[in-house]
Amino acid sequence: MIFWIAGSLLVLLLAALLWRSRRAQGFADAAAGHAPEIEPDEVDDEIRGVFITEMRNEIGSLRRNLPRWRSLPTDLERAVPLRRSFHTLKGGGRLVGAVAIGDFCAAIERLLLRVIDGEVPAGPPVIEVVSRAVAMLPGLLGEFSGERTGGLDVRGLVKTAEYLAADKPAVPSLRRSAPPTSERKRPGASG
Repeated sequence: MIFWIAGSLLVLLLAALLWRSRRAQGFADAAAGHAPEIEPDEVDDEIRGVFITEMRNEIGSLRRNLPRWRSLPTDLERAVPLRRSFHTLKGGGRLVGAVAIGDFCAAIERLLLRVIDGEVPAGPPVIEVVSRAVAMLPGLLGEFSGERTGGLDVRGLVKTAEYLAADKPAVPSLRRSAPPTSERKRPGASG
C-alpha cells in the first residue's frame, strides 16, 4: 500500500514539475490540453533526475517482488506489486519523453493486468516475459540516462507480451533479448 501511495505521489510530482517546466518555457498548446510529443532533451534536468531515481527504486522493487511471485505464480496478489511498478514506470517514462520505456512498461502492465484479472494464466511463458522485462529495465534506464547505447530487443519482448495478453494458444519463440544479470560479464572479468 505504501509503495502504491509513494508511486502515485511521484507521478503527481513529476506531472507538476513537467507542467511547471512547460509553462515556464511557454508551451501554449500544453496549457490548452494539446500536449506535444516530448523529447527527452526538452525535459528539465530536475524532472529527469526524479524519474531516474524513481526508475532505480522501481527496478529494486521489481527485483525484490519478482522471486516472490515466481515461487507461487498462482497467488495473483503477488503479481500486484509488479503491475504497480510497471504502471509507475509507464507514466513516469511518458512524462519525461522516454516513450520507449513508457510503451514497454505499458505492454508488460497490460499482460500483468490480464493475469491478475484471471484472464490469462500465470504460466511459464508469462513468467519468462515478465522476468526478461525486469532484466531489461536497467539497460533501458542506461539508454535513457546516456550511460549505454541500444542493443536491446524491446520490440520483440513487447510483441510477445501482447501475444500472451491476447491469450493466444501458442507462444512465439522467446528469443533471448537480454541475458539475466548473472550471465553478463563484468568489465575486466576474465573468462
